[in-house]
Amino acid sequence: MHDPNKENIDLVITWVDGDDPLLKQKRAPYLAQEDVASGAISATRFASNDEIYYNVASILKYVPFCRHIYIVTDQQKPKFIDEFVNQGMCSADKIRIVDHQEIFTGYEPFLPTFNSLTIETMLWNISGLSEYFITLDDDFFFNQPASMSDFLDQNNIIIRGHWRKSAPLKAKLHYRQLMSKAFNTTLQPKYVVSQMLGAEVYKSSKFFEIHHYPHIIDKKVIKSYLLAHPDYLNNQIKHRFRDISQFDPVSLMNHLKIKKGEAVLKPNLNLNYLKNEKSVSDFIKNLDNTSMKYGCIQSMDQLDATSFKQVQSAMTEKLSSHLPPSLVNVRE
Repeated sequence: MHDPNKENIDLVITWVDGDDPLLKQKRAPYLAQEDVASGAISATRFASNDEIYYNVASILKYVPFCRHIYIVTDQQKPKFIDEFVNQGMCSADKIRIVDHQEIFTGYEPFLPTFNSLTIETMLWNISGLSEYFITLDDDFFFNQPASMSDFLDQNNIIIRGHWRKSAPLKAKLHYRQLMSKAFNTTLQPKYVVSQMLGAEVYKSSKFFEIHHYPHIIDKKVIKSYLLAHPDYLNNQIKHRFRDISQFDPVSLMNHLKIKKGEAVLKPNLNLNYLKNEKSVSDFIKNLDNTSMKYGCIQSMDQLDATSFKQVQSAMTEKLSSHLPPSLVNVRE
């Protein structure tokens, strides 16, 4: 029997440099053409403050079962990413930049896209991707050592979260849709709503809500479902910016696995979450907390200069053994 626990698997990071003038130039005409929710184009959604290097260093340090790190971008590349190889932090084939052109092979008319849900829906199309893979945002990192058993139990994926009733959320969404129509406003996309929509395949009055963790994906399951439902797929990826009608692809895959009886459901874990200046002290303290396996540096671009430097110094110290020396020196 195939046992994914005995194999190394790939980790996939989605990344964008929102300050890139070429990206802004590419995005501008579509902003002018489409009715876009403000939350889908906020500056912090596209911001990059070197979190990607902490992410990669944490994988190299704490994820021994990682085969390859794929960084999915749109004709971009993190400026110092080659230094991990050049300065001996990892092998030459460990990190690969994957362009949107690759994951949208066969779906080129849907490019360019500036939509994380659209991009994440197509990750299964990465060439050579492992049958199971872990997906995470660029501002995530591993706070403590990880093992395959955190994500897989034989052919069962491990999902952390809790059950939630759909009816109250659907009623609230319906009300918001009525107000949006009445006042001619654009509905803001919501993470929980996209999860509920992804769970519709489960055909239940409830869905299993997840939070911000690295998530394990069964490539075969989600690929097979999407290719068997081309209209469903096309309606998802036609949106160049996040839209209220879109489903969360992780939620879709989770509920397909739950339906097949191939998921182990577990409660939420505490996350070392940097949200704002008020959380900086606890965040730095919890970098050494062995009970917190994962961390997230959200909206680092919104920290004041002092807080920014404190977080940068603490993260550099924590991961210095797996950060390229040139990056460590720049931060000292």
